[in-house]
Amino acid sequence: MSLGRWGRVQFRLHAVFLVVAVFAFLLATHSGQPGGGGSAALAVGILFASVVAHELGHALAATRVGSSVERIVIGPLGGLGSYDAPREPHAELITILAGPLVNLVLLLLTLPLLLLAGVSVPILLAPLEPVGLIEGPWWTVALKLAFWTNWLLLVVNLLPAFPLDGARILRALLWPALDVRGANLVAVRISKLTALLLCVWAWFISDAATAWALPAWLPLVMLAILVYFCAAQEANKSEEAEWDEELFNYDFSQGYTSLERSSQPRPRPPGLVQRWLSARRELRKQRRESQERDEERQVDEILSRLHASGMNGLTAKERALLQRVSVRYRNRQQS
Repeated sequence: MSLGRWGRVQFRLHAVFLVVAVFAFLLATHSGQPGGGGSAALAVGILFASVVAHELGHALAATRVGSSVERIVIGPLGGLGSYDAPREPHAELITILAGPLVNLVLLLLTLPLLLLAGVSVPILLAPLEPVGLIEGPWWTVALKLAFWTNWLLLVVNLLPAFPLDGARILRALLWPALDVRGANLVAVRISKLTALLLCVWAWFISDAATAWALPAWLPLVMLAILVYFCAAQEANKSEEAEWDEELFNYDFSQGYTSLERSSQPRPRPPGLVQRWLSARRELRKQRRESQERDEERQVDEILSRLHASGMNGLTAKERALLQRVSVRYRNRQQS
């Protein structure tokens, strides 16, 4: 959903953020606590403001290193920014670190206010099970939500997994030693390992529940699924970028032979759906060929009777069969 342009940057709201907002209101209305709807609205508003601040940190740092920011999509765990960044490790590292740094600053600004209000901060440090998050006066609830939301965004975005900031930080740190392709490959593999570890963690806490009466394993498994598929998408983007770069840097004055021989992208093995579709096409082909052979045998029998009785001795079905096979023969000869 478009939120308009703020300066030169186009802001949009991701559909998943809307789903999270609706889900928060549903949980609040079914919790039975007084003022649940207001707490849900406050939580969604603080989450939106924290994510926008996170992304503005990315955007400001990107402009400092000579990048241009075209579009930012606001999601529940961060944004998806479109940065035209220089292909340099330090530029990417500065741009990516700025987002979590903003959440850390907001966290530290909220901390003394919580301490002055007499709130126990350690009970808010559990990402899935914060204690007393929506208890107390509204201003205390707002402070606790601001602290916990920015703490959650900081912890989650530092995970070494795509599409989170941690994977891009890891790639930028490995870039000087492994070049960008090798660093990206390592980051993709660690992302998939992180997805596996999240599933293992979900298995061990399967009996626990979150502060919202949800099974604690559910957000972990959902995050693991997101991480795995984003890592696979990042690997595909890396392969396509490698092929485009080889094609762009190729010297066409020497002809196309070496390009076709050495730079041809490796064919990928067909997936499960492609194999199923291929098997279905092969089965239909075999059935069609078997039917055509049966019809040709019937035509031989009909032609032997045709000399004796003529066309008047054939049924309408046999005449239609003769016409169909005749058309098939003509098509074969033309092809």
